Amino acid sequence: MSRTVDRSPIELGGPRRADGIRNREKVIAAAEQVFVEQGIEAGIPEIAARAGVGKGTVYRNFESKDDLVAAILVLRLGKMEEDLIVALDQPDPGRAMRDVLKAAAVRSSAIGFPPGIVLSGQHAELEAVKNRLKERMKTLFAEAQKAGEVRPDATVDELFVLFGGVCRALAESGDTSPKAWSRHTDLVVDAFRP
Repeated sequence: MSRTVDRSPIELGGPRRADGIRNREKVIAAAEQVFVEQGIEAGIPEIAARAGVGKGTVYRNFESKDDLVAAILVLRLGKMEEDLIVALDQPDPGRAMRDVLKAAAVRSSAIGFPPGIVLSGQHAELEAVKNRLKERMKTLFAEAQKAGEVRPDATVDELFVLFGGVCRALAESGDTSPKAWSRHTDLVVDAFRP
């Protein structure tokens, strides 16, 4: 069974020039690096300098730092969505679910975004990818239950609460060890075993 990722347009205002798209991508990549090194408090001047563009270029693409963080999250959650698409075709749904969550946790270990940004609901593209991701995870979770690898009384919402809580706690503690994030993900998934 082949599945594809639905992508919403980067901008609704029409096509963008190639250099504008490249600049936007450079800003996102630079912001992610700067946030890893300096934390989410890093400013736009540092990000612009790392991207090799002016501050005006950053603000033309992102009205606020929250919009820039949302763009990073869209990319990260897009990777998780791609992992879920692959996972839905795997023969062992329980193992596939664990692998998806561990990969997401390891990617998240470098930058702990404040939960208010992740959960705010103010960015349409971020909300769209979160909704698609949740639907795909719901399908994988149900397949793992049918295979007897997840307890029958559990819900996917409970999985999101526990996994999200662990990620939030690790981010707030400042722990950036991928090994720790992976171990805590194992503990969450094990809590759902029958």
